[in-house]
Parts: sequence; C-alpha cells; structure tokens
Amino acid sequence: MKLPRVGGFYFWGRADKKRKMLFIALCCALTVLSIVTYIMNRSVYAVSVDGKTLGNVSDRKIVDRIKEDLKSKYRDRLGSDIEFSQDIQVAPIRALGQKVDTEQQISEKLDKILSVQVKAVAIEIDGNQVAVVKDKDAAESALQGVKDYYVNASPGELVKIEVSNGIKLVEKYADPDRVMTAEAAKELILKGAVEIATYKVKQGDTLWDIAKAQNIPLDELIKANPQLESENRLALGEVINLKSIKPLLDVTVTKKVTYQEPIAFKTEIVKDDDLWKWDQKVKQPGENGTKEVAAQVVYKNGVKVEQQVLGEKVLKEPVTRIVARGTKAQVAFRGSGRFLWPLVGNITSPFGRRGREFHTGIDIAADKGTPIRASNAGTVTFAGRRGSYGNLVIVDHGGGYETWYAHASSILVSVGDRVEKGEEIATVGTTGRTTGPHVHFEVRLNGEPQNPLSYLNK
Repeated sequence: MKLPRVGGFYFWGRADKKRKMLFIALCCALTVLSIVTYIMNRSVYAVSVDGKTLGNVSDRKIVDRIKEDLKSKYRDRLGSDIEFSQDIQVAPIRALGQKVDTEQQISEKLDKILSVQVKAVAIEIDGNQVAVVKDKDAAESALQGVKDYYVNASPGELVKIEVSNGIKLVEKYADPDRVMTAEAAKELILKGAVEIATYKVKQGDTLWDIAKAQNIPLDELIKANPQLESENRLALGEVINLKSIKPLLDVTVTKKVTYQEPIAFKTEIVKDDDLWKWDQKVKQPGENGTKEVAAQVVYKNGVKVEQQVLGEKVLKEPVTRIVARGTKAQVAFRGSGRFLWPLVGNITSPFGRRGREFHTGIDIAADKGTPIRASNAGTVTFAGRRGSYGNLVIVDHGGGYETWYAHASSILVSVGDRVEKGEEIATVGTTGRTTGPHVHFEVRLNGEPQNPLSYLNK
C-alpha cells in the first residue's frame, strides 16, 4: 500500500494508525509478561543447618565462600584442619516475596550455630578407642611414655620389652575438647580402669594382710568395704571387695639384675655337762654370709611375675652359731620345810625369764598319771580348766600364800575342799600348753609369783 505524501513526508492513514497502536500495545504487553515471568521464575537459595533455615542468599557460591572463610578462621585458632559437625544445606526457592540476606549476615548466623571437629589421631588398643591426641607424633609419644614408665619402674639392665595388645593409630575428626596432650594420654593408659574382684576371708586373715598380698593401699581397701562391722575383725568366709587398677596397655619388661642376698648361718648344738638342763650358752655367735645373685626378672605392668637365677657367687661365708645346752638335772624330793614338793622328779624349766617370756613357776617332769600332792594345808579356791594352764588347782594357804598346780590330767578335789599337806589333789598330765607330762608348780604371795625354790626344802 502506498502511503500519502505531504511535503515530502509519508503519513499513516487512519486505518493504518489503528493497526500501529495495536502493535505497540501488544509489544508492551509482551514486555510486561516477560518481566513478570522472570520475576515469578527467578530463584534465590535458602541456607539451613540441621533442618533449621537461617536465611537466603542470591548465589550458591556465596555459601561456599563463607564456609571456606570460617574454616580458615577455625584452622588458625585450633592449629589443625577442621570440618563442620553439622551439614549445611543450600536449596533453590522462588524469589518472589523472599528476603535476601547479605553475605555478612549469613556468615554471622553460621558462625553462631556451627560446631567444628579437628583433624586428630585416635589411639585404639585391642579395637577400643582409649584416647584422642593431636597427631601421630603425639600418639607415639604417649605410647613410648607408657613403656618408659615401666622400664624405669624396676631396676636392672633392660633385656627386652613387649606389648601384648594390638595397637592402631587412626586419623579422624574429633571434638576439640576431647583432644588431649600426649602426657594426659599416657596417664590415662597407665591408670586404666578400676577392676573389681572379691576375696573370701581365710583363718587368720586381717585387712592389712589382704591389702599387702593384693598390692592395694589399706585405706582404699577399707573404703571399698563399707559393709564391714569392724576393720580389725573379719569373719571366716566373709567376702571382701578388692579394687585394683587395670592398665589399658599390658607391658612386659625383662631385665637382668644383680643383687646381694644374705646366706643364713646354721646353728650347732653341743652338750655341756656343767650346765643345768634349762640353761644354754652361746659359745660362738652366728653370722650371716653374703652372696651375689645374677638373675633375669620379668615384670608385667610393673609387678614382678617371674625370676630365673642365672648364677650365684659367694662373697662371704656364713659363721656357724654354736650353742652349748646343759645336761645336768636337779632332783626334787619331799622335805619337811614350809612347803612340800608336789612330786618327785627332774626340774625341766626353772623360775624366771625363759626366752621372751617370764616363767612364773617351775616345771617338774613325771610320768602321766603320777599323783600331785598339796604342798601345804589349805582351801581349794579353783579347780578346773584355765587357758594355757590346762587343768589347774589353786590352794589358798592363808597369809596371802597360794600354790598352783597346772597341766593335770585329772583333778581330784573341788572348790571349797579343805586339803592337808601331802594330800593327793590331781594327777600329772599334758593339758594346756605343754611339750610333755609334768606339773607346773607356782608359789604366789599376794598374787605375785615367787621362786618356789625359796620355799621348798631340799
């Protein structure tokens, strides 16, 4: 169609003008539609940790950049490679109506909520993780420290050291608060865990004996047994709790040791006719010798478990102790003095000190069943069994004097009986603490033992 021309210009016709307006309107509509479509379909990225949304960013790369910045900051502070304990999720969402955070805002939110784990090394013993340290050097230092402890705990020249456990060093990420120093890991392995065991009380046991035998401090043994009624008295068959430390690493140390040991002297007994039977005299003092012993000793966790003697060398010979023992016997017989002899026989033990004890009377040997007679007239005040005296008769003679007759096989009188001088009151026996048939005879004045020989007429 040819447009009309006026003054060199072409003008739309009326119909054409309408079509032009329609065209422009259509272009505008398409433009608005495109803008609206873009806005409707544009995405932002929601940032969340463990399902909790923290905010939105316009680009996924912003989160990657924030993560690297935070890792760098923690790495500088902790001195090790790190990783985040939580998982950071980044998911696209429609942007319409969503607020977009700045990089600084998202970084601060993540810094508050994230926890980190540091790269470390776990020490595993027999498949169980026992400690976590900074790195392999620290782990090896801790294990070597345990070995050195046991080597230094015992004397001698080191032959070999063995560890019976399986040990693995495993790289892993761990909570920074659980990472310990090499020294702390060594102490943990040495102290290990408290192991509980029990012990059944035997005849004669005391807590002190049990603590010593089990290598447990006495105060710890007492604390482990609050059920005990008395610390000084244990019931036969009673069950005692034992607490002991079980190290986490079993270390066996073998050493060669050299030490000196005494050689006990021997005692030789010789007879001496010039001494009474109850007397003896040391003619030559004994003296221990000395020997040098070379041995190989095995210690397990610091406790000696085995020893093999490799050789011995005598450094000094022992000197024999020679003791002269008397053979001369003193014969007792009845007389007419203030007190009669209770029977006729040899005195086998006199009045006075006998070793560590004090003998309060005299022992007169006789055959079992031999009559024992009252040394003087008096009243029987005791007739029965009394401790180490065995069967005992006590006669009160008045004026503070008493006579005692011990170890009898039979008693022929009762308390309250009046007896005459020379009357049969008992028979010789071996009751109580005695090594053979005899009568133990005492004279007492106001309760104090006197030497009977001072009162008997020979």
